[in-house]
Amino acid sequence: MTQPDGGYPQQPVPPTPPKKKSKKWPWIVGGIVGVIAIASIASNGSTGDESTTADAPAPAAEQGQAPAPQPEAEQPVIPPLAPAPSAGDGKSIQYEVISDSGSLNSVTWFDENSAIQQKQNVSAPWSLTVENPSTFVIAGVGAQTDGTSVTCRVIVDGEVEDEQTATGQYAVVNCNAGF
Repeated sequence: MTQPDGGYPQQPVPPTPPKKKSKKWPWIVGGIVGVIAIASIASNGSTGDESTTADAPAPAAEQGQAPAPQPEAEQPVIPPLAPAPSAGDGKSIQYEVISDSGSLNSVTWFDENSAIQQKQNVSAPWSLTVENPSTFVIAGVGAQTDGTSVTCRVIVDGEVEDEQTATGQYAVVNCNAGF
């Protein structure tokens, strides 16, 4: 069947669905949250318990004169990050590493200043004694062996503080003194 204008028959257009009512409550909640956020930012998180110096104008400002400079508040003293040299007794630290192999891939330890040091390709057994003069001491040693077993030991002032053993191909061990 052909149309009077000679074209194909047209299908009826489906009716448009009714417009959904938009929910207003998410917008209301969002507005309240926004107002609270803006108010907290504007108040800079203050609780109102703090006093300010801008409560009353200075008498010179009322008369059209420049305000008198305010004395600067005394700044708090911040201690240095590095501890001061101590007059403490310090610690005598002995590190020992023993392996079933004749050599160690690496040995890492803390020196007399609690700074980390490392040596590569060290012969086993290995030992080192350091005198740390500080009252705050970091003591530890770690090692990796070419063999299958390695043991480390940390001895502080003649007492064994830590001893550990690791096994397996290229074993790695760590010992630390707990102060």
